[in-house]
Amino acid sequence: MDSCLRGLCTFIIIYVNLPPGGGSLWAEWWNYEGISGPAYWGRMNTDWYLCSKGKNQSPIDIDPRLLLFDPNLKHIDIDGDVVSGTLVNNGYDLTLEINDTDAETTPVNLTLGPLSYNYRLKQIKLHFGSENYIGSEHTIQGKAFPGEIHLVAYNSDVYANISRAQTSPKGIAIIAAFLQVNHNYRNPPVLWLLLGQRTKLLKGLHIKQLLPNIDTYITYEGSFTQPGCHETVTWIVINKPLKVHKDQMETLRNLRQGDMDHPQAFMADNFRPIMPLHTRTIRTNINFLKGCTMAKDMHYEVNTNFKFEN
Repeated sequence: MDSCLRGLCTFIIIYVNLPPGGGSLWAEWWNYEGISGPAYWGRMNTDWYLCSKGKNQSPIDIDPRLLLFDPNLKHIDIDGDVVSGTLVNNGYDLTLEINDTDAETTPVNLTLGPLSYNYRLKQIKLHFGSENYIGSEHTIQGKAFPGEIHLVAYNSDVYANISRAQTSPKGIAIIAAFLQVNHNYRNPPVLWLLLGQRTKLLKGLHIKQLLPNIDTYITYEGSFTQPGCHETVTWIVINKPLKVHKDQMETLRNLRQGDMDHPQAFMADNFRPIMPLHTRTIRTNINFLKGCTMAKDMHYEVNTNFKFEN
């Protein structure tokens, strides 16, 4: 399971020097700090007004005391496994754009869980911090993890593509998993041999190996965490983090938003601040009434058990 994440991280490290993409218009230029940071996104572009006015924004802080057990929440079904695509440093995050028309692979679809439709996996995104105590977008009782990975899928039953789905009701489902530093793991040498390659293509990524156990999770209705903050996302935050070695984390933190000849700012700390929950409900399929406690079955290590490895 962890080997697939390590493979993805290895490919990601290859792209430390890929140039950022995106438009050059001021209305499309944003960042994670300063006058172009999250506090100003809603003012920079009229299409992004939800970033400052929306009531169902993401990310949120997850307070275990507020979780509502929903016995109707089923397991999440993943139909398909192997994907290929292009890994891109877009200046804001690292995104794997999945090619679901590749003849050597089949589309990966998400169903069940809190989802009423079929959602097709289209992107994988990484957010991470400059220190171990920051980096994830969601938090647990105010505590952050070093990073967070997002698997972004669109409603293929209703919408023709992700562009249409991301601005439409029930358009997007995102599975989120926290990254946790594991000091004991050592990478197989063969993975480090890939660091000299400069191809943008990634083939043979096994989604089911990338994800940890997804039997237990929390879910809520929210938004994209980047402009224009469309409130069309069903979030599924799984109850077990992905482990990465500290050396991998440090290599990620050295990624820059530019090419080798014109390096720009470091990409780390590419997370949006926590947004208000307002009147939303956070549901879970973890039944606390059956003797399930956060200390015993929740892998976030919250409350007195919450800790970071240095």
